[in-house]
Amino acid sequence: MNTTPSKKETDEMFKWLNRNRQMLLDLYKNQYIAYNANGIIAHSENLREVLALGNAAKQPFLIYLVPRRTASIEINFTNSL
Repeated sequence: MNTTPSKKETDEMFKWLNRNRQMLLDLYKNQYIAYNANGIIAHSENLREVLALGNAAKQPFLIYLVPRRTASIEINFTNSL
């Protein structure tokens, strides 16, 4: 079975990631997740473990490292000169 995602599948997976980003930050900080458009297949701080579990599922998936934290910065360009 080919587990390489098609362009359409990849697009759907990225949409899922964007819709669920806050939940991932709340539950899976500093972990790798294997996921597809249907949800999370595996998660762990160990990338090899996530890859093995993702491959065992025999379905297309992507890997994402959920950051520990997010931050934003405000830049004021009006007084830059």
